[in-house]
Amino acid sequence: MAQNIPPALEQELQKFDTMRRNHETLTAMSQTLQAELTEVKGTLEELKKHPDDTVTYKAVGQVMFKVEKPAVVEELEDREKTIEMRLASTTKQTGKLADQLKELQTKLELDLSKRNLRIQ
Repeated sequence: MAQNIPPALEQELQKFDTMRRNHETLTAMSQTLQAELTEVKGTLEELKKHPDDTVTYKAVGQVMFKVEKPAVVEELEDREKTIEMRLASTTKQTGKLADQLKELQTKLELDLSKRNLRIQ
């Protein structure tokens, strides 16, 4: 049995679905950034155990280049800071979006219950 849903309510349901997908995307991005940050921190920790004159190589694609350890450490520290900033921003966005989703879900459930409908 098909039910008639007012256009405004249909728009709100579509908005909710879009927000939910955006939240999932941001959550996945946060997980990826966290994994990358863990890898960078582990690499930095390992590099810092060795003297500056240690022979160090950097993989670029399928090729490895000999590099100066201090330059690699500086590059990784910059990358670490960048990832931390992106992760903080993504986490903040995810939190805001989660709050907005809860609000919208509550509103939709109320509107739908008035019409004896439910979100599936």
